[in-house]
Amino acid sequence: MDIRRLQLWSGRTATVMDNDCVRFVLEDQGGMGIEFSSRNASGALENSAWVPAFRSGGVSVFSDPNAGFWKHSPQLYQMGGSYFSFPDFGPFPQQDGNPDEASATTEGQFWVVERYGTDPASGGIWTLSTTKNRLAKWQVEKIDLLLPGQCVHYTATTVTNLGATPLEGTAVWSNNIGSPFLESGCLINSCAKTWMTPPDTLDGRIRHLLANGIQFDDLTHIPAGGGRTVDYTVVPAVNGHTDFITGRVPRQSDLGWSSVINPRHQMVFFTFFPGPRALKTGDMPVNFVNFCFNYGGRLLTPEALYDGGTSRCFSLDCGAGTNMLDMGLDAARAKRTLMGVDTLVTFQPGESKTMFYASAFLPYTSSRISMNFYSVERVMNGLQLKRTKSWAFIACDPEFQAIRALVSRLAEEKREHQQPLA
Repeated sequence: MDIRRLQLWSGRTATVMDNDCVRFVLEDQGGMGIEFSSRNASGALENSAWVPAFRSGGVSVFSDPNAGFWKHSPQLYQMGGSYFSFPDFGPFPQQDGNPDEASATTEGQFWVVERYGTDPASGGIWTLSTTKNRLAKWQVEKIDLLLPGQCVHYTATTVTNLGATPLEGTAVWSNNIGSPFLESGCLINSCAKTWMTPPDTLDGRIRHLLANGIQFDDLTHIPAGGGRTVDYTVVPAVNGHTDFITGRVPRQSDLGWSSVINPRHQMVFFTFFPGPRALKTGDMPVNFVNFCFNYGGRLLTPEALYDGGTSRCFSLDCGAGTNMLDMGLDAARAKRTLMGVDTLVTFQPGESKTMFYASAFLPYTSSRISMNFYSVERVMNGLQLKRTKSWAFIACDPEFQAIRALVSRLAEEKREHQQPLA
C-alpha cells in the first residue's frame, strides 16, 4: 500500500495511490484520474484511462498563448480519464479569462488536496480533495479510496450548497477509457434497459451515426436512420462518428452498473453505484448510465489538429449520473425529467449530498465471459458477473460500507477541529 504526492511536470501535481492490485493517479487540475492500471495476464500494468493526444502539459489554458486551440476551455485543456462534473454536464463552456466565473464546473477547476493517509478501520489508502466556486456558492469534497486486495477505486463526492437559495445542478461521473485497453472487439454492458439519444447538435464538424432524439430498448439494434440499426455492444474500429446515449437505471434496482470487456486481453472494466432502492439519507441519486462512443466523429480542435481536420480520438466514456443527456444544465432545467426520471439534483441552502461510485479494473479467467455476461449477482465479499454456469468474481464492497464509514469519521474529525476552544 502506497500513497504519495508528486510533480508530473512544472505546475502540474498529482497523487499516486497503489494497493499492489491497481494504481490510480489523480491530478489536481480538474480532479482528473489519468491512470487506473491493473495487471493483465502477462503481469504488466495496463492503463484503462484515456489520455488524449491533445491533452496539454501547461499550467493553465488562461495563460497559454494557444488557448484558442482548446476553445479557451480548461476542461479540454486538462482532459483525461475519469472525473466528476458539477453543476453542468454538457458542452464544455468557453471561459475567456476568469477561472472562477459562475459557469465554471468541477472538471475545469483546480482541486486542493486537503489530507491523505491510511484508514485504520479498513486498511485502505485515501485522499481528500476539494474545489469550490465562490460566485456560484457551491463546494465539492471528494474522497478517493483503495482497499487492500481489491482492484477497485471507490469515490465519495459531496456537494454542499453554500448559498442562501436552492441550488440545482447535474452531477455526473465520467470514465473515459482508451488504448491500450480499449480496442475494436471490446464488449459493453449495462443495467439500463431503456435508452435515449440527444437531438442533433447541428454542428457539421461533429458527425453522428445514431438517429437523433429517439428512445430504444436494445443496444444491439440502435436505430441509425434509413431503416438501419447498429450494434454498439461491440466496439467497432474507428468509424468517423461520435454518439452519446443515456440509459435509465431501473427504479427497483439495488445496484447500478456498466461494463467494458476486452476479450483479447481477458480484462473487464466494471463500474457500480447504489441503485434507487439502496439510497440512504443524504445520498445523491444516480439516475442514468451514460455512454459516449467517441470513435472519430469530432472534426474540430482540439480533437483534430484544425477545425474540419481528422479526429485523433478513439475512446469510450462509460459513466453515470443525474443529467439531461449531454445537453447541459439549461436543458435539464427546461425539461426536468427524462424517461420519467429526474435530470437535476436540488440542494437546499446549507444542504450536502454525497454520490458514491466505484470502478473496478481486473483480469478474469473464464473464456466464456469474453462473450459478455447476462447478470450481476451479490455474493460474499463481492460481485459475480455470470453467464449461465460461468462467472467472473470481483472482490469489492458493493454496499460501500468502508467508504461510508470513512466519510463519517473524517466529517466528525472536521467538526471537532472546528469547535471553539473552551
